[in-house]
Amino acid sequence: MVQISNKPNISSMKSAADDAEYSSKLLAREGKLFAGLLATRVKGFAIGICIALLFIVIIPFIAKAIGF
Repeated sequence: MVQISNKPNISSMKSAADDAEYSSKLLAREGKLFAGLLATRVKGFAIGICIALLFIVIIPFIAKAIGF
């Protein structure tokens, strides 16, 4: 005997909504990460140049001045 129910089967709609929510959160996270990278690229580039200058020029100059 087949039982008839008036309750809708919404499990597929719940899984589709969960998938859409996960995708939207993933896109938002990627957007925030990309915005953060764009905001700090000039500062990071400047810090990298300063560190390279320190290692290439200043430290050898100091070592030569003190006699190493």
